[in-house]
Amino acid sequence: MRVNSVFTSFFSHRFVVRYGIAIILLAIFLIASSFTKHSDRDLQAKQVNLIIRDIGHRLLLQSGDVTSRVLPVTETKEGTFRLILENEFVFNHDSLMVMTQELFPKNQFPSGYTVTVLNCRKADIVYGFQVNNSSPSILPCSGRSESSGCYLIEFTFPDFYENYPYTHLVYSGMLLLLGVTVLVGRFGKTLTPTPLQNQDHTITQEHASELLALGEFLFDVKGQRLVKGGEVISLTDKECKILELLNHSFGELITRETLMQKIWIDEGVITGRSLDMFVSKLRKKLSSDPQLKITNVHGKGYKLEDGD
Repeated sequence: MRVNSVFTSFFSHRFVVRYGIAIILLAIFLIASSFTKHSDRDLQAKQVNLIIRDIGHRLLLQSGDVTSRVLPVTETKEGTFRLILENEFVFNHDSLMVMTQELFPKNQFPSGYTVTVLNCRKADIVYGFQVNNSSPSILPCSGRSESSGCYLIEFTFPDFYENYPYTHLVYSGMLLLLGVTVLVGRFGKTLTPTPLQNQDHTITQEHASELLALGEFLFDVKGQRLVKGGEVISLTDKECKILELLNHSFGELITRETLMQKIWIDEGVITGRSLDMFVSKLRKKLSSDPQLKITNVHGKGYKLEDGD
């Protein structure tokens, strides 16, 4: 019993509020950082584009071509970049391999990358190799050269678009939901009956004479609350006025127009949805007494009557 009491007391103090706020702030921070991560990824794509263009430039120089253009590098799918040169060229396998390993830093691509050379007319693979930073690389056909031809080169990076930013957002959303749940659990107790002895508004003998009997409840109009045994349920101003009107004409139909005019008379704009919403909340607060019910007479109004 003592352990349970300490546990309950712990979660009823301000620590719960601070805990919930801390979770929400952490979630916001993680969400913001995920967008920063996305921005960093875009910057990396631009850097890879420039490196590939430099490889194209060097290949042309090795072929003795100083006038042809390196056409724009395109990303054909996520993590795959395509290099196309304006004219035919000659290249050496070892030269392309060394050039690529020199320009692409290992720490930037932990899973390595694959380079594939294709015939630009037939789309056949002419040459290719794979650089792995965690296992042996696949570097075939070293020492060979390709004759002059029309080639396109594809560079594929398997971990270029890692899932981290998206996973980050999922976990951040879960944290945000947890934080909101903690705060709602701490403050969202409007409908939860609270023990009477914990309330500041104790019922004195003078005040008891002002309470109205309403089923198993005592209806405190002035205090805007319902009292049942040792429990107190708070009412909003409009909930209290609606219940007072319904109780005053117990068992009789009160039209929607009458309820709206008497309760919203000073507010200008009146909507039927507002009335329905407050009646719905009242029903929940009266639900612990099966002998009471608020009946909706469709299109006409409401009446408070016995639940039998």
